[in-house]
Amino acid sequence: MGQQTRLQRFGRPLRGGLAAFLIGTCISSAAVAQGDELIIALSTFSEETMVPWAGSGQRKTYLDLVYEYLTYIDPDTRETVPGLAESWEASEDGRRWTFHLREGVQFAGGHGEMTSADVAYSIERFIRDDSRAGPSSVLRRAIASVETPDERTVVVTLNTPDHELAQGYFGASQQLGIVSKAYFDAVGEAAAEADPIGTGPYRLERIASGSEIVMTLRDDVGDHWRARPEFSRVVFRVVPEESTRVAMLRTGEADIAPIGFDSIPTVRDAGLRIVSAPATWSPVVRFGGLVQTSQERYNPDAPWARREVRQALNYAVDKQEIIDALFQGEATIAASDTPVPAWESVEPYPYDPERARALLAEAGYPNGFDVTIRTFTTTPGAELPLMAEAVALYWQDIGVNVTIEPVDWPSLRSAWTEGRANDYVWTHRGFPFASAVNGLEAGFTASSLFASYTSPELEEMISAFSNEPDAARREALFTEIGQHLRDEAAAVFIALANEPYGVSDKVGDWDISTSYVWNFDQVGRAGN
Repeated sequence: MGQQTRLQRFGRPLRGGLAAFLIGTCISSAAVAQGDELIIALSTFSEETMVPWAGSGQRKTYLDLVYEYLTYIDPDTRETVPGLAESWEASEDGRRWTFHLREGVQFAGGHGEMTSADVAYSIERFIRDDSRAGPSSVLRRAIASVETPDERTVVVTLNTPDHELAQGYFGASQQLGIVSKAYFDAVGEAAAEADPIGTGPYRLERIASGSEIVMTLRDDVGDHWRARPEFSRVVFRVVPEESTRVAMLRTGEADIAPIGFDSIPTVRDAGLRIVSAPATWSPVVRFGGLVQTSQERYNPDAPWARREVRQALNYAVDKQEIIDALFQGEATIAASDTPVPAWESVEPYPYDPERARALLAEAGYPNGFDVTIRTFTTTPGAELPLMAEAVALYWQDIGVNVTIEPVDWPSLRSAWTEGRANDYVWTHRGFPFASAVNGLEAGFTASSLFASYTSPELEEMISAFSNEPDAARREALFTEIGQHLRDEAAAVFIALANEPYGVSDKVGDWDISTSYVWNFDQVGRAGN
C-alpha cells in the first residue's frame, strides 16, 4: 500500500465527515452568547481544581483570570517584564534572588493588600509534598529558604544556581500564582480552594463540574493595576468534540474556541477569524521507562532502551506527511520538544525506512517487536490520536507491531508521574518554556516527575548549563544539549505546531504569543 493511501486512512476525509454530521445534529441548546459575556469553549477543564498547586498547568486557561505572577513576558520582545514584582536582582552565582513587590495591589473580596507574606506562603505551599503542580518537584529540591525582610521584599535562596528564575519558574508561563495567606488562614484551606481569591481582575462566580466555570469581574476592577477587561463575565464550557465547538462558533454560542487544523477552512468559510499563536506546542511520542537515573522509572528490558531502536523509530516516520495531512501545513518538522533559537541548528531525523530497518536488525530486532501507544485528546492536541494512527502505520512498515490504546490525560499523567508507564509509549505535547533551564529540568532530569528521558551524561550536561553564569557559554551548552537529545533519540519528535483558535465577530483585538496564550482577560470587544 502506498504511503499517501495510508495517510488517507486517518486524515481529513474521516474528520470532515464526522464534523459535518455533528454540526448538523449536535448543536447545544445553550443560549447565544450575551453581549457582555465572553464564552470560551474548551475541550477539557483538566482537574477542575482552583488553586495553583492542585493540578496541571492546563488549568491556567481559567485560573489566570484569578491569579497573577511575579513576572510576565512581553509578547513583542520576549523580554521579562514586571508583574507583582516591580523589580528583582540575582546574586552572581544565581543562588540568591531578591524580589521587590509592587505596592497597592489588592486581593479580591476585600482581603487586603498583597505583601511579601503572601508571596512566601504561595511559594512554600506550592512546593509542599502534596503539591500536584508539574514544577513543584523541581522547586522543592531547588529552594533552600524563603525570607521576608519587610512587607515589600522577598528573598529566595536556592540550593543550586538558577540564572533564569524570574522569567522561568516564578513567571507567568509557569504555575506559581500568588494567593492570599490571610484568606487561607481565615477560612481554612478547603474553603479557600472552593472560592479562590487572587489579585487578578476576575473571581469565581460558580462551577458546574465537567460542564461550566463562570468568572465575573471584581467590584473594584476599575482600580486594577494591570488589566482593563472589556467583558464582565467569562464563561468556560467543556465541549470535548471539536466539531461541536466549531458549530458553536458558527451559531454564536461561543466566542473563542481552540480548533483543530482541519477546521480552519470551515471557520473561515463561515466568515469568522482565526487567531493563531506560532509554534506553541510540539506533538511528540514519548518512550516509557527511560529515566535511567531513577530506578523506579527505568526499564532496561524495553526494546527502546537501546538507542538504535529509538533512532529507528524516528527514521521510520515521515513527519512532513503528517504535518501536511494533520496540521494543514501549519507546523515545521521538529528536532526537539520546544522552539528555541539555540536548537535551530539541530537537524531533524529524515524519513528513511531502510535505515530504520537496518538499525532494528543491528539492535537485535530484525523482525520488529510489539509496542503499545497510548493516546489522548487535549487542547492543543486534538490531532494526537490521529497522529498515533499515523505513527503506527509507519512503524508497522518496518515490522513493529503497534496496539493503540485511547486513554484520558489525567490517568496517563498519574501513571507517568508515579512510575507506572515504563512498558509503553504515548503521544504527548511539548511546550515552549520562558526559561531554557526549566524545560530541561522538567523533561530530562530525574528530579522532575515529568521526566521522560534521563542519563548520567545528560544530567551532567544540564548541571553544567545551569551553573554557567556567562550568557554566551550558556547558549553554546544549550545547543550541545539539543544535539545530544536528538542523537540519543530521546523521543520521536514530530513537529513544532501552531495553536489556532476560532473567534466570533464579537471579539476584537486579542494578541496571543508563543510564550503566553492564557490572556483571556485581554480579549477586546469588536468595535471598541
